Amino acid sequence: VVFGFVYLGCFQYWLMVNKFRQWFPTMDRFAKLPISEKLKDRAGILDAAKMVAFDLCVHMPMMYFPSYYSVKEFVSGKTWNPADWVRDGIAKYVGNFTADYTACFKLWFPSDCIQFVLPVHIRMPFRHAVSFFWTAYVSFTRGSI
Repeated sequence: VVFGFVYLGCFQYWLMVNKFRQWFPTMDRFAKLPISEKLKDRAGILDAAKMVAFDLCVHMPMMYFPSYYSVKEFVSGKTWNPADWVRDGIAKYVGNFTADYTACFKLWFPSDCIQFVLPVHIRMPFRHAVSFFWTAYVSFTRGSI
């Protein structure tokens, strides 16, 4: 619950709305266009593709998974030392990287392709709906303590 609220709720909103707005300048304009106009908007399509690439190549492997595994160690670990949570979490992440990232890409690539062309006010609810199933999958496959 803590991870869901802090990371999936607060951090991802900050990242995918506030920071993406700065990094990908066509985001708001592109999001408001009808689909027929979006198909003609090269700059908007390019920024949407960059958002997908950022999510899959930077956000998920370098932010999400290390955070997920560190929080998992906090909840289920055998120590109260935050350095141990991070060290042990990263070790588990590295050991599971291939399987986790393969599953991540299979779900999030098509999902991101949809998410980043939706109107901005619908993006996060859409992501949270997909995240519900993603988090259930990750918890089920990596839930053993």
